[in-house]
Amino acid sequence: MGEEVTQDKKPFKYSFFKAGTRIFNQGDKGTDIYILKRGAVTVIVDNQIVGLIHTPDTIIGEMAYFLGLNRTASVETIEDCEFIVLSGDHLIKTVMKKPQIGIELLKILIGRLAKTTKYATRLENEIAQYRDELRKLKGLKEEKKPSILEELVSYGFLSHEQMKKVADELKEHQESGTLTSLPKVLIEKGHLTAEQLIQFLELRQGT
Repeated sequence: MGEEVTQDKKPFKYSFFKAGTRIFNQGDKGTDIYILKRGAVTVIVDNQIVGLIHTPDTIIGEMAYFLGLNRTASVETIEDCEFIVLSGDHLIKTVMKKPQIGIELLKILIGRLAKTTKYATRLENEIAQYRDELRKLKGLKEEKKPSILEELVSYGFLSHEQMKKVADELKEHQESGTLTSLPKVLIEKGHLTAEQLIQFLELRQGT
């Protein structure tokens, strides 16, 4: 998949992934760290799209290595992508020789942990708020949160007919036990282009 390159006797790989490729899965063990050079990927947690990464030089997968965890999310390409891939052990050796790199990585890790903590705190507060509201509105039907497919329709990216086709396709894959994902079905079946999916995810994230 990748072409190995050596720089200052320190090996790393350039890896190329076609659109629709799952780079790693949530729960996987892995110590490789990825640096996105070109393309775009979605971040998927519990089969839900939770993020979009398309900024060059973004580091992916470092939290699992530094915190000794399994992969906390799945990452899937929605465009042809190019990465620099290096092992966590090699990165540690580099940091020992060049502490400034370690400082920059620490800043990234702290930033991501801060975002995770902020999200968890916000979620906790929202749950408490909803619990209070439900107590007040006991007996009334709870409002259902729209799915991503429904959001795609409400934003005008899909028709209701397309939404049904995509839902049926996902159900077929689930029943047959074959691995697929919403971004893959949307793009491979021609319902959306990668650019349209990126546009939707940016709107959804409020960027």
